[in-house]
Amino acid sequence: MPMHHPATSDPPRHILVVDDDPSMRLLCTTILKRAGYLVREAEGSSEAMTMYTASATPIDLLLTDLFLPPPEFQFSSVTNPHPRVNGHLLIHQILSLTTELRVLFMSSHSLSHLTAQGIEIQPERFLPKPFSVETLLDRVAAVLALPPIHRAPSTTSASSDSVQWCD
Repeated sequence: MPMHHPATSDPPRHILVVDDDPSMRLLCTTILKRAGYLVREAEGSSEAMTMYTASATPIDLLLTDLFLPPPEFQFSSVTNPHPRVNGHLLIHQILSLTTELRVLFMSSHSLSHLTAQGIEIQPERFLPKPFSVETLLDRVAAVLALPPIHRAPSTTSASSDSVQWCD
């Protein structure tokens, strides 16, 4: 039984779509809006962090590409406190602001390929590209029903080699 559409009696869920590919952002945003979700989109981590920190309403789900290549080397500045980072570090940046987050990771790399590279992702929080409309909607609904991932209690910052993709 497909889980596509949010229940009409529930308040709309807010989703932030992050992908550097404009066609992928447009595809995800269009599908999710037609299904009744409130959707914002960002082309990279810097824009996503700006939207996340400025949002008056909580983001219920972060739908992000794993590999967001930084287009240029950047330092944080007064005008841009969130320099671009690769997609996996975006999760850590957001979790530094909140204790929990629902995340659905997208990638054109297969889950087995990512695992071989040492990137562990729970299969239910992973959406392989390309995907169908039904698969996107089913996976979004399923992740919204899952418990969020939580910030690891730590007093030291983690290196990119010790990234925990999900708990």
